[in-house]
Amino acid sequence: MQSVKENATHGEVSVVVATRNRPTDVDLLLRCLASCDDGSIHEVILVDDASDRPLLIAADEYPFPVKVIHNERRRGAAFSRNVAAEAASGRILAFLDDDARPLGDWFQVLGSTLTPDRAAVTGRVLPMDGGVVSRARQHRYEARYTQHAALSRVRFFAGGNSAVWTDLFLAAEGFPDVVTASDNGLVERLAECDGHVYFVPALRVAHRNSKGARIAFREAWRAGRLAPQTAPVVALRNFARTAKSQPWQDDPAAAGLNLTLQGANSLATTLRVG
Repeated sequence: MQSVKENATHGEVSVVVATRNRPTDVDLLLRCLASCDDGSIHEVILVDDASDRPLLIAADEYPFPVKVIHNERRRGAAFSRNVAAEAASGRILAFLDDDARPLGDWFQVLGSTLTPDRAAVTGRVLPMDGGVVSRARQHRYEARYTQHAALSRVRFFAGGNSAVWTDLFLAAEGFPDVVTASDNGLVERLAECDGHVYFVPALRVAHRNSKGARIAFREAWRAGRLAPQTAPVVALRNFARTAKSQPWQDDPAAAGLNLTLQGANSLATTLRVG
C-alpha cells in the first residue's frame, strides 16, 4: 500500500495550460498527461487565448475531464492562468506550457514534494530541440539550477513546470498581469502571504525552448523594461558577469547569443523609452 505522502495529490490536481494557435501541441500534451497520470489529475483546464481558430477538444478521448475556456481577446499567459485558477476545483494547481511534455514520474514527484509546509514547487526544464537559441536558453536554465540545492527555497517560478496549493495561489491574487516576468512576480506575492517556492530538480519536463531569435530578443528587452531601473555602471557589471559565465569553449554560438541578449536586457534597464 502506498503511503499517505505518496497519495497526497491523488485526484486533487487541476492542470492549467494557457495556449494560443497550437492545437497539435495541446493534443500531444494531453496524451502525455494521460500516459504519466497516476490518478492525481482532477481536471485539465485549457485557456485558449483568442486563437485564430478557436480550440476544439474531443474531451472523451482522454481519461480525465478537460475544460476549455476561451478568451474573447488576446490577454497573455498570466491572465489566462489566473482565469483557469478561478475556475479550478482541485486543491492543487499544476502549471504546464502547451509545448511541454512532463516526464513519466512527474506526478509522483509532485505528490511527494508539494507538502503542506511548502506553498509551491518548481522544477527543471529540459530541451527537446537543439538549435542555437534553445542551447543558449538551456545554458541560462542550467546556470540557475546549479546555484540551488534540492528542496531549497528559490526566488524563481517556472510557469511551465510548477505547482502550488490553490487556496494560497488565490490568496496571493495569482500572477501579476504583465507580458513577461509574471512567473517570478508570483513568488513575491506568495512571500507576502508567508508562502515560499521550493526547487525540485526531479520535477522535470521536456520543452521546446526556441521560439526564434526575434522572440528571444523581444523577451529580453521586455524583461529589462519591467525590471527596476539601473545605473549604466550596474548594467555594465551585469553584462560583464554574463560574459564570464558563458560556455565560450563548448558552445561559442550559444555564448555569443546569450551575451547579446544580456546586452539588450541591460540596455532596457537603463532606458525608459518606447
